[in-house]
Amino acid sequence: MDVFFLAWYMLCNSKWLPSAVVTAYETPIPTHWKDTIMKKQLLAGAILAALGSGAAHAAFLSGGSFSNTLANTEISQSGNLNLFDSALGNLLGATLTLTGQDAMTIVLTNNAQQAQLVEATGRVRLLFGSSIVPLNGIFAGANPLITLLNPTGLNTLAAGETRSFGPLAASDSATMSAQLTPILASFSQNGGGTFSISCQSISGLALDGGGGQVASQQTTQAACGASINYEYEARNQTPEPASMALVGLGLLGLGAARRRKA
Repeated sequence: MDVFFLAWYMLCNSKWLPSAVVTAYETPIPTHWKDTIMKKQLLAGAILAALGSGAAHAAFLSGGSFSNTLANTEISQSGNLNLFDSALGNLLGATLTLTGQDAMTIVLTNNAQQAQLVEATGRVRLLFGSSIVPLNGIFAGANPLITLLNPTGLNTLAAGETRSFGPLAASDSATMSAQLTPILASFSQNGGGTFSISCQSISGLALDGGGGQVASQQTTQAACGASINYEYEARNQTPEPASMALVGLGLLGLGAARRRKA
């Protein structure tokens, strides 16, 4: 005897099977019984699926972003992002993106009596911090998180020549996701809230070539920003209209099956 069919039959009929059937344990279920059981099994399955529509599911939420404007280096900038509101559900993950940009003008002067082949590379390193202590610790171990390079390329400067390059521009970003998993609870708070991201710059210029006879100057601006996105498990406590309709159809089907049997 198919025990699975028997269990569903008992569920759909809300009563025990006739003792004859139970006793006749080895006797196959009649075909017309199996058809009825199958119909009720499908209807009951539809109802269970509809009722399960309120189960937890993954959702995504932006925690905001900010972007500072370019300012003369060395910079010290900051901005606020939103914490996850734990009332919405269970936080599963967070993705933090840090951004940086710069604009630089480089001036080279050849003080030698002969032409010089030279290349200059302007560099801006951005170091990040946070008001969330565990996150600040991760930043401290990884800084500088963004390095911006502004090369002039190889150039031949005539004796006594001064040449300007720029404005040169660079931008880059750094994304953290897996690194945040161990400290995920730090981003979740009942009612939400905010936390800050800060950055500061260290800028400089490197020269290759020129035999020590090329002087350099640089004018640099830099800026930073950040954004965060959350993945969380939300629970829909109220079944959707389509789910309610499916439940209704299932109940009507079960009622009709009972009337035909009666």
